[in-house]
Amino acid sequence: MVVEPLHGFVLHRRAYRETSYLTDIFTLEVGKISAVVKGVRGNKGDKKSLLQPFQPLLVSISGKHELRNLNQLESAGKMLNLGGQALFCAMYLNELLNRLLPKEVPHPELYEYYYQSLTLLQNGCEMEPCLRQFELILLDELGYGIDLLHDFETGQIVEPEIDYCLVLEQGVKTVESGSVGSNRFSGAALIAMGDNSWTTESLKCAKYITRTALAHLLGHKPLKSRELFQQTWTKSAFRKK
Repeated sequence: MVVEPLHGFVLHRRAYRETSYLTDIFTLEVGKISAVVKGVRGNKGDKKSLLQPFQPLLVSISGKHELRNLNQLESAGKMLNLGGQALFCAMYLNELLNRLLPKEVPHPELYEYYYQSLTLLQNGCEMEPCLRQFELILLDELGYGIDLLHDFETGQIVEPEIDYCLVLEQGVKTVESGSVGSNRFSGAALIAMGDNSWTTESLKCAKYITRTALAHLLGHKPLKSRELFQQTWTKSAFRKK
């Protein structure tokens, strides 16, 4: 039974029965947990006001492994101030974590990087490098990390002047002569990715690799945060015309 205070963030909440919420919380100590918060819907108490994404929390839980009860809840810091595109990026991180993390498996390094990513987004960082780095770290934590610096077929070190392609669950390999398509990127871009050196080419390469790898894990259900982002910015662009 987990009873000690846990550091965490709400990833998602939804109505549960008449007066409660079912919450998914990413914690530093035990990973993702699902817990019922009883009697908070319909009131304006402090507990309900804290059940927001991007609010650092201290929580205490008890109960069965599959569905816990959240007993105590308090703030562990100031809520991160996210708006505009940065908010959509943060929502995307939350959805990835909620969809892909197994229950109650600790990921302390991923938790710290998630918190750091939210802080960077709040402070106006370049969003695409932030997202690509988080996606690569998430894949590593899930056991699907990609060796960007070696050809998996030959074991040879990636050469900057040679082109490569991605093979899911195996890695990168030299592109066959005459091959074309989006699954083709230079060794220089792969090396830059490995060094967290973000150029137009390495970002394009990283976006293809991470989206392909994550899509394989996510299955056919689309990401709501991505759809919402596309709809919002399409409408915004239309209004400006």
